[in-house]
Amino acid sequence: MNADPVFLAVAAAMVAGALGTALCKNVLHAALSLVLCFFATAILYLLLHAEFNALAQTMVYVGGILVFMVFAILMTSRLGEKDLESGAGRRAAALLVSGAFLFAVVQAVSGAEELLSLRKAANEGFASFGDVGRLLLSPAEGGQLVAFELATALLLAALVGVVAVARRPAPKSDPEEEERR
Repeated sequence: MNADPVFLAVAAAMVAGALGTALCKNVLHAALSLVLCFFATAILYLLLHAEFNALAQTMVYVGGILVFMVFAILMTSRLGEKDLESGAGRRAAALLVSGAFLFAVVQAVSGAEELLSLRKAANEGFASFGDVGRLLLSPAEGGQLVAFELATALLLAALVGVVAVARRPAPKSDPEEEERR
């Protein structure tokens, strides 16, 4: 079985990013490893000639969700504390779940040749960028503009919550001490 070297490089990057996410002790480093995994997934979509999926992967996951996660991590400013680090038990559980998932994926993909032989080509113009963009951002019936706006409001509310949780109350100071300053 000859594998495409570009695919092997992308797959190695995806696995490295996933392992980095699961095994890093520092939450910020885990989130940055997730960036690698998401970008490698977008490249894999490009290799599969699914340009819209690659664009959506980059814009939604890397450009939105992951930037939001990194911002929330940095806002909490607890990067060095022990409660954000993963212990040996969590790493073992993550490896166990990941191994089970890998086994399931290998079993599912082992019969992929039969599925590929049944593949039919899509109609010309099916799910083009313009059609998908009009459908997603149309305020008319069937459009998803309201869902996008609600998701934006939800993310903004979550960001305000992160700031409220991250903000530590100012230590109560002695009035006499303030006068000396």
